[in-house]
Amino acid sequence: MIGQDGLWRTPYFLPLWLGSFVSALADSAYFIVLAWFVLHVTHSPADLGLALLLASLPRLVFMAIGGVIIDRLSPRVVLLASLALRAVIMGVVCDYAAHGLSHALPVYVVAFLFGVIDAFYWPAQNAIVPFAVPSSALARANAVIQTSQQLSMVLGPLLAGFLLQVPQFSVIFAVIATTYLFGFIVIVRVRLRQKTHMAAGRSEGLFRALTQGIRYVLHLRIVLFLMLASMLINLFFMGPVNIGLPSFVQDHGWSGSVYGYFESALGLGAVAGGILVGLLNGMRGHFRWIALTASGIGVGLAITSLVGAWDLGIIAIAGSGLAISLTDIPVITYVQTIVDENMLGRVMSLLTLMSVGLTPVSYGLSALAIHRHMLTPQSLMLGGGSLVAVLCAALIFQPDFRSMENHPRWQQARLSKDSHGGKSLL
Repeated sequence: MIGQDGLWRTPYFLPLWLGSFVSALADSAYFIVLAWFVLHVTHSPADLGLALLLASLPRLVFMAIGGVIIDRLSPRVVLLASLALRAVIMGVVCDYAAHGLSHALPVYVVAFLFGVIDAFYWPAQNAIVPFAVPSSALARANAVIQTSQQLSMVLGPLLAGFLLQVPQFSVIFAVIATTYLFGFIVIVRVRLRQKTHMAAGRSEGLFRALTQGIRYVLHLRIVLFLMLASMLINLFFMGPVNIGLPSFVQDHGWSGSVYGYFESALGLGAVAGGILVGLLNGMRGHFRWIALTASGIGVGLAITSLVGAWDLGIIAIAGSGLAISLTDIPVITYVQTIVDENMLGRVMSLLTLMSVGLTPVSYGLSALAIHRHMLTPQSLMLGGGSLVAVLCAALIFQPDFRSMENHPRWQQARLSKDSHGGKSLL
């Protein structure tokens, strides 16, 4: 039952959650539809690779800058602008498709523009939550939103598969545009509390404001270590799981459906992990276990590379998904809590850059290692998983990590929760 102080009774959480979920669902479906559309127009896997590269690189270039914009404006403004632009771009593609688009250049432009928008959207998505819910609800709010986004990665391909049964791509893109527009309409209703300090950097140059954000992170040692850990997980997990795993499945003679089962298991494991984090109140008071859960991300991948039966591999990769949520959600909540509000956009952008923006680098290195026969898919997965496991487990020896829950703002947030009676927010 939802109590008087329940999370779902928080005035603006429901529209924020619904808008975020619908937008993530549209994103997940869009990437699959875009890939199929590129192949439909060009019949070239190389063109598909170029489109995906154009969608990924802008995140690497613009994500840090996005944090400055978020701090100068507000995460709500950036979210709404991102959703509106996505809807407009999809509307333009719909018009192109209706007129018989026969070449890939417009698709490349769309992929690049979406990559630029993502560089602003995802940091804003993580920065908005502390301004929309009370601090006592922050852990569970993050758990619900992050779990819903993981669920969208499971449901999005199903939606894309349903849409791709429609013969007219113009209709498909129109549906995706409408979904983004719906997300925009819902999040318009969200009102944020005012920052306790004016956003820094309004009268300063873009580069100076960005430099201040970097210096801030360098002085906040625990956040710096968490970012470095995110970077290592990104580099050594994302490439092996997305480049190595499909090749691993193929080498074993398993079908494409089996690969789909692996991807679904990873997503469902992340959903289960998000639910567990919510039940554990964001693992507050047990943050030392995060070193173990982060290590579990790599352990699951390494075990997957060693199995001879795909059903056992699915269980192992689901464990990686479970560990991802048990690591990501508490870390996001912690950073949101201890960082100065006028720096939150920049810090979340840098954190997102470490955890998402470097994915193309991981993809490139993994593809090169397999293409040059430096590593087999199995050894890529085993090596990447083992490195993640060892490096993350080593966090427990880092003094700042062991004492991270002693931070005054984290303690203050705990006292705030206790003052609300410790009631469940679910």
